[in-house]
Amino acid sequence: MKHFTLSFLISCFSFIQNYASTPIARNFSKPSIEDSSSQKSANGIIHVQFTGKPVFNSVLKTKTRDLGRLQYLVFSADSEVEGIFFNEIAQKKEASFFTASDWVMVRRYLSAFEFQDFLAHKGDSLLIDFDQSKPITVKYSNFNYTPLDFTVEKHLNQKETEAYLITGKSDDIRMVAMKYFYDDPQIIKTHSTRTAREKVIYIETLENQMATDLITPMNLINNKAQEFLDSLNRHRLISKEVYAFYQDKYANLLFKIQLMSGKMDSLSSAKKLNEKFTKTHFNDYYLNACVQNYERRYFASKAKWETVNQFNFRDSRESFRLVMNSSLLSHEVKEQMLFLGLSNVDYFFRTEINKHLHLFTAFAKNKSLIEKAQEKYQEDIIANNKSSNLHLESLTKQQTSIEDILRSKKGKILFIDFWASWCGPCIEEMKYSKQLSQTYKDRNLEVVFFSTDDSFQKWAKASERLALDQYANNFKILNFGNSKFNQQHKFKSIPRYMIVGKDGQIINNNAPRPSDPRLQTVLDKLLQQ
Repeated sequence: MKHFTLSFLISCFSFIQNYASTPIARNFSKPSIEDSSSQKSANGIIHVQFTGKPVFNSVLKTKTRDLGRLQYLVFSADSEVEGIFFNEIAQKKEASFFTASDWVMVRRYLSAFEFQDFLAHKGDSLLIDFDQSKPITVKYSNFNYTPLDFTVEKHLNQKETEAYLITGKSDDIRMVAMKYFYDDPQIIKTHSTRTAREKVIYIETLENQMATDLITPMNLINNKAQEFLDSLNRHRLISKEVYAFYQDKYANLLFKIQLMSGKMDSLSSAKKLNEKFTKTHFNDYYLNACVQNYERRYFASKAKWETVNQFNFRDSRESFRLVMNSSLLSHEVKEQMLFLGLSNVDYFFRTEINKHLHLFTAFAKNKSLIEKAQEKYQEDIIANNKSSNLHLESLTKQQTSIEDILRSKKGKILFIDFWASWCGPCIEEMKYSKQLSQTYKDRNLEVVFFSTDDSFQKWAKASERLALDQYANNFKILNFGNSKFNQQHKFKSIPRYMIVGKDGQIINNNAPRPSDPRLQTVLDKLLQQ
C-alpha cells in the first residue's frame, strides 16, 4: 500500500492554507442556488437530481475475481442508512430520502473504495452531475450554506487522490480484506480446508490486520484534515455544522481502526468513547462505527459460539448482556451500543427480539432512541384474529391476507414477486416485474408485490422510491418469519417468485425470475388454458 510522505502532506496543506488566506478565498462565490418554488423539496425530504452521462466504475479487480460495489448514493441520519444502487439512479436520474433529522450525511461513491461525503439539510433539493469534476448545485435550501460546504473533500484531496483511497479503505475494512484474500490463490486454497468457524476467525483476524496497516496513513490524513478544516473555519469558508461533521468524520475513522487493531486497551478506549458522547455531533454514521467496533472487540469476542443453519457466529444475546453490565461505559454509550446490537439479535435470534427489545426499553432513558427501537423491532400487530397463512398490510395500513387476495383475483393468473428494500438482486429484477405488469395488463394477468421487510417505514420508503406506491397490488407481509406460509414453502432467500393459477391455487412456488425469457413462455401457455 502506498503511504503518504510527511513532506508531501505539508506541501499539500501549505497550498491550501495559502489559498484560504487570500482575499480571493474570502470572496469565494457561494454554491449556486436556484431559489424557485418548483425546485423545493418537502420539509423532511432530501431530494437529489442527477444530470449528465451516467458513468460509475465500481469494479475492484483482484488476481482471482472481480469485486465491486452496487451502491452509488448513501443517505445516513439517526442510525438509519439507506443505499441506492447505481442502476436505479442511472435510470431514474433522481433519489429522495425521508428524515426527521435536521441534517443528513449524503455519500456519493467515486469508485469501489473512494467516496465524497457532504452534509445536507432537510428540505434541500440538490443537483449532482455524474461527472465528478463538476460542483454540486443547491437548487433550493432553507439553510444558508457557506462557500466550500459541498467541496471540502474535493479541495482536501485535490493534490493527492490517495487520501480518498485511504479514507475509503478505513471505512470499508471488509472490502480491503476481501481484496487481499482474493489476490492470493494460495490463501484461497488454504482457506478451503478450514472449518466454518476457523474461516470466520481468519476473516476477522485479516480485517484487524488490515486496520492495523491503515493506522499510520489514516493518522496523517486525520491530522492534516483537522489543520485544513481549522483554516477553513477561521476564514468562515464553511459553516459550523459542516466543520463539526468533518472533524468528527476523520477523527472517528481513525478511532475505529485503532479499535479494530487492538492497539488500545478497553479502559482507554471506553474513556475516549465516553468523551465523544459528551460533545455535539451532526451525524451518527462514523460514531456508530466506533461504538460497534468497541462492542465487537471487547464484548462479542468474549461471547460463546453458536451454529444455526450451518452459519457460525458469536452469540449476540450474550454480548448484549455484557454491554448492559459494563462498568467502563457511560449510560449514553451503552444505550447506543444496545440499540445497535438489537439488529444482530433480530437477525440471528428472531424469536427473541421481543425479549431483548423489552430489556432495552427498560434500560434506556433516551425516549427518542426507545421510540426508534420500538418502531424498528416491535412485532407487527395483527388487527384481527382471523386465521391466515400470510397476513398482509397495505401502504394505508389496511390489513388483509393472502387468502383474501387470491379469492378476489380468481379467474386471473398472478405472478407474485417477493422482495425487500435491502435486497439488491430483488431491486435489479423489479423493472422486469413492472414490464410484465405492463405487457399483460389487458390479458388477465396481474403482478403482485409482497415485501418481507420487518420495518413498515423502510418498506414504505422503498415503495415510493421504486414507484411501487403506484401499484394497488403492493403489500408488506406481517411477521413473515413466523408465518405458516414461510414454513410451508421453505423460504431460504429472496428474490423469489410464484405463479398462481386462475383457480387461486399456487402452481409454481419457485418460478423463473422476471428477467428470464422462459417466464413469458410459461405465462403465455397458462393464459391459453
